[in-house]
Amino acid sequence: MTTRTHPGNRAMLHATMLTLRLAVADLTGAQGWSRVLDVAARHPGRSVNDVLLIARQCPDATELATYDQWRARGVHVRRGERGLALLQPPDDTGGAVDVVKVFDITQTNAAPSPRRPQPDLVPVVAALAALADRAGLTVRLRQGLPAAARADGDRLDLAANLPISATAGHLVHHLAQRMLPAGPARLVQAAGIAQIIARRFGLQPPDTALPEPRRWAETLDPAAPDRAVVDCAAAVISAADSLTARLRHALHRAAATAPTTSRPARIPTQRRPDRAPAVTPDAQTADRASLYAANAAAAAFFAAHLPASRTAAAYLRSRGITTAADSESGWQLGVAPPSGDALLRHLRALGFSARVLLDAGLVAASRLHDGGLYDLFRDRLMFPIHAPDGQIAGFTGRDLSGRSKAKFYNTPATAVFRKSELLYGLAPQLRQHGVPSQFVVVEGPTDAIAAHLAYAGLARDGVTTVTVAPCGTAFTAAQLALLAADAGPDTSLVMSFDADNAGARALDRAYPLAVTWPHGRVLGTGPAAYKDIAALLAARGADEALLDLLAAERPLPLLGAERALATAFPEGFHADWPEARVRANRTVAPYLLDAVRHGDVDLLLQSAAAQLGIAPHELSQGVVQHFGAAGPFPDPAPHRP
Repeated sequence: MTTRTHPGNRAMLHATMLTLRLAVADLTGAQGWSRVLDVAARHPGRSVNDVLLIARQCPDATELATYDQWRARGVHVRRGERGLALLQPPDDTGGAVDVVKVFDITQTNAAPSPRRPQPDLVPVVAALAALADRAGLTVRLRQGLPAAARADGDRLDLAANLPISATAGHLVHHLAQRMLPAGPARLVQAAGIAQIIARRFGLQPPDTALPEPRRWAETLDPAAPDRAVVDCAAAVISAADSLTARLRHALHRAAATAPTTSRPARIPTQRRPDRAPAVTPDAQTADRASLYAANAAAAAFFAAHLPASRTAAAYLRSRGITTAADSESGWQLGVAPPSGDALLRHLRALGFSARVLLDAGLVAASRLHDGGLYDLFRDRLMFPIHAPDGQIAGFTGRDLSGRSKAKFYNTPATAVFRKSELLYGLAPQLRQHGVPSQFVVVEGPTDAIAAHLAYAGLARDGVTTVTVAPCGTAFTAAQLALLAADAGPDTSLVMSFDADNAGARALDRAYPLAVTWPHGRVLGTGPAAYKDIAALLAARGADEALLDLLAAERPLPLLGAERALATAFPEGFHADWPEARVRANRTVAPYLLDAVRHGDVDLLLQSAAAQLGIAPHELSQGVVQHFGAAGPFPDPAPHRP
């Protein structure tokens, strides 16, 4: 079995170049840019071409090697697996571009790579602060900041009351700005570097508001925005790899020079009776059963406080989901009281250790009070999130005070809770319905409950619906796999998006995954005249809300193409402009490929042509010409299998 394709094999080379062209087109959208940063974070040292092709063909790949490289390691690629095509010069002298096939570890008989342990954030942040100091940026922890970070000239203040993982991402962002040359792409590149570094070192990426890539690319190079985005991505990947190497060198040097024993520095402040246990290198995380037990006890505590909360009752009423408060509803809602340690005192009285409560993410250790513990959730409406086996893995809490900047707050990552791998509402509904006729994915827990109440009307016709929601994260491959594992061969996937800018961005992020659904149809819907499904339910009632959602239902590639065209032509499409036709063909092309697999080609062509004001056959011919046209591609960089 060969791993390289001779340049004479024009079909494979053309297919790979076409894949790269589509990857470049993806890159100009928000979800494509984010996906490329995710891939770059998992594959340090790869060229921009590699990253683009991986993002287009297998964005979830974790460890890639050629067939011969796997064989040299005693690992066999499974028969029938299709490799990922990457581009490389055939030799060190340049010349014609060649194709190399690589395979992910999931395509082999090798055991999955163990999950890398999260780095110790204290030395990571110390190394970042030292690099910032050398770059002329002074970093300090400050109390009372209205945001996670505040920059003032050569000084950067980080909020001392927030977890270090949440503020360190801002430090990376500002450090990256110092590293980069001045120019119009500086802020965009710094944000990209910060996201890659944050993912590699277990930090929380800063929430940087940026326009879509196609917008800032047109300001960088109006004549060739695609090239501008690719050049920007290449600069981000190179700078992130450089900063990664500097950080790892600093961490290795610090570990090599650290004394064998040390005592943590302590701040002389008033002692609290309940203090966090000291963390030592050989400290063991509490076993999973203890964490589940602590979460179950916490859920019972929260549920006991729900009936007395008028604020929670008013909120549920405003969202049209008052029935979810009933103990028989199965949603297990609750309220975290405003007191700073009510849950802590209750669970300690039940016999749970401080270590278990910390590891479960129910309490946190104060950095200002000598490690004293406090409740992580305070004055919030609590929604339990279940593991696939039905046990409570964590919570998401909706602010009831009106004072918190974070409307929803999730359990931090624990041994049993990773928000990107779980879905709100899945396990309890599967226990009730079994294999459903359709899954409906919405944006948040209140919408999941509202959608459940609306779609319940279909049960009269034998259509069972399970409504779920990610919690504070974009829809992920792990969440799609959860749904696919519990689906039947004809189970449909319905993606519902809010009728606002956030909903449009959610569509952009979820689309590439959703169209890979391996079972029934993939559809999209939304509450057209209302902000979200809960608002629709509160205003219209369950029966009318269901009719509105069914009327808005369309194949997902149609919604994706409609959104992409609206973004590509915000001021309208001009059919007599050749540049506009080229852009329209390029925009529609990837959605047409998805429509082919789902049998919606004619519907998509008719819908997109009507949106552009041209005949469907004109659009079809233009897309075919687009696929066959030769265009500008990034120059092949040296390849690293």
